[in-house]
Amino acid sequence: MNKNIEQLNKIIKEKRENRKERIKADIELYGREVLESEEMKQAYDQTHHLWSTVAEHTLRVTASSVLICYVLRKLHINVNIPAVVIAALCHDLGMLDRSEKFSSDKEARRDHAEESVKVAHEILDDMPEMAEKIIETHMWPMGKSDAPNTVEGVVVSVADKYTAVKDLVKGSDSNDTGVNNTVRRYKEKVKDAVNSMRNDTDK
Repeated sequence: MNKNIEQLNKIIKEKRENRKERIKADIELYGREVLESEEMKQAYDQTHHLWSTVAEHTLRVTASSVLICYVLRKLHINVNIPAVVIAALCHDLGMLDRSEKFSSDKEARRDHAEESVKVAHEILDDMPEMAEKIIETHMWPMGKSDAPNTVEGVVVSVADKYTAVKDLVKGSDSNDTGVNNTVRRYKEKVKDAVNSMRNDTDK
């Protein structure tokens, strides 16, 4: 029985690794222009969702969106993965330099989708119309956008909301923030304090 469980765990792990590599390959294939842009480089310096950066959030949204697309394809629902990748990578680039563009956080949340479309047009030589529509509607039901009218638009909007919550928990890998990292740091402090107390009692 244990041997069967071990084998099953090995198969699951291999499939996950293969899926991660496939997602990464699709993102690189369809999003290369955006990934290599100055705007994306700048996105690593812009804080987003309290403890993340625009770049980290954007990459998480893109990976989640592509994964959802794979599931939809298995269900025989046709999705435009190139448009999803481009839109997901660009959906929050309008947040760059937000303190200069917007008078408040509320205005930034409400209006950044329009600004993200402008940034995407600056980056891309040929902006797919579907990607533009996805970016415009990604904030639904918040902000001032209409509801997405394509499967792809719903995919990115849902992935964005899911990832925003995940950002709060995961935080920023580069800035060592987020609930998980905070809990880890506190555990280390408690462990150090306990070890210190043990060392003091041993003397």
